[in-house]
This record gives sequence, structure tokens and C-alpha cells, in this order.
Amino acid sequence: MDIARAIDLEIEAQAAKARQVELSKELDICPGRLDINTVGATDVAYDKETDRAYAAIVVLDAKTLEVIDRASWSGMPGYPYVPGLFSLREASCLLEAFRELETVPDVIMVDGHGWAHPRRFGLACLLGWALDTPTIGCAKNNLAGAYDDPASERGARSAILDGEEQIGVVLRTQDGINPMFVSPGHGYDFETAADVVMALAGEYRIPEPLRQAHNYSIELRAADAEALGADAEEVES
Repeated sequence: MDIARAIDLEIEAQAAKARQVELSKELDICPGRLDINTVGATDVAYDKETDRAYAAIVVLDAKTLEVIDRASWSGMPGYPYVPGLFSLREASCLLEAFRELETVPDVIMVDGHGWAHPRRFGLACLLGWALDTPTIGCAKNNLAGAYDDPASERGARSAILDGEEQIGVVLRTQDGINPMFVSPGHGYDFETAADVVMALAGEYRIPEPLRQAHNYSIELRAADAEALGADAEEVES
């Protein structure tokens, strides 16, 4: 998959935050397509001891929710951990994996925030901008703004507000469980982003594409750990 725009991994933190505000103006927050055929999803797992990253991307058939393509990358992140700039760190890994992806999905679901970000430029926005592809942020926790809890039934939703501005949607994907925090990254607005996430919610709180991406990232990390363990045993013997 082609990378439409390169991200600057040499930029200093203060300049990076200002750049986020500038780039947010280039995003297209508009009603997105609902008749999608394929959906991509991302996740990054980390080794707690070495900080090595395992970036995973899966592409699912939007109707059957079967995985039809996937790609990965592992290595050290290209940007340090800086509070408020975690999106740069994750994107440095995920964009390498996207280079290996053969299928261009109709929309990409991102394990993180989009517009619901202090500078309106979370990971879903950065990936949407860099790939020039529609993206939706879908996170397990709130990052910015305030909200009222939606009703307890599956599909209930409420707005995330920063003052009077809507920046996201709180979406109940299953009856009586904690909601997901959805916001557009690029090529979607609040309602169509939530509609897509709800359509892809299977039996679990986390929508199926993101669940598959998470499983893949953990699989990659485990395989690497197993390989390293085997190498250590071989050296010892």
C-alpha cells in the first residue's frame, strides 16, 4: 500500500504539537461511505523489557468479517515516547507495516483516537492524512472532552463534547458493558464513523476488525519471544 505523505520523525515535541494543529485543517471530516466491502484495522504490541514494537494490520471482508489480508512490521519505534505525541510513535511503526499490505481497504479502523484529541489530530487522523485513506478512531478510553453515559443497550450512543464542539461519540457496542470511544480520523464524520463501528461489532466489546488486529500483534510478539528463547537454548547447548 502506498504512503501518500511522509511523516516527520525528526521533529521536536513543541513543533510536532503545533504541526498537529496545522494538519488537522487538512482533514476531511464529512459523511463517509457506509457500503464498504473491506475494512482494515491496526494494533501495536510492545515488548515490556526491550520496547520493541510489533505493528499489525489486518483487512477483513466487511460482510463476513473474515480476514482476507494482513501485514506486519517489528522493530524499535522511530519516535520516542513523548506524552501527547504517542500517535507519532505508533505511526512510525504502522506505516512500515502498511508498506507491506497488498489490499487497500475502503476504511481503516485504528486502535486509538481521531478527532477526539486535544489538538484534533490523534493517531487515526495522522494515518488518514499519511495514507490519504478514510480512517476511524476507536478507543477503549476517553482522551479529551466530556460526555454523558449512553443508555445501556447495544447501539446506544452519546456525544463527546469539548465545550460546545462535538469531537467524538461514545458508543455502546454490547448490552451493559463499557462503551467504545469513536471519532473520525479522515473521510468520515461522527455519525457515519459510529455507524461503521456498530456495523462491525461482533460478539465482543471491541469491534471484530480491531480484535483481529490485536490478536495478530500479540501473535507476532509471542512468536518473536519463542524464537529468541529457542536461540538462547541453542547457544547454551
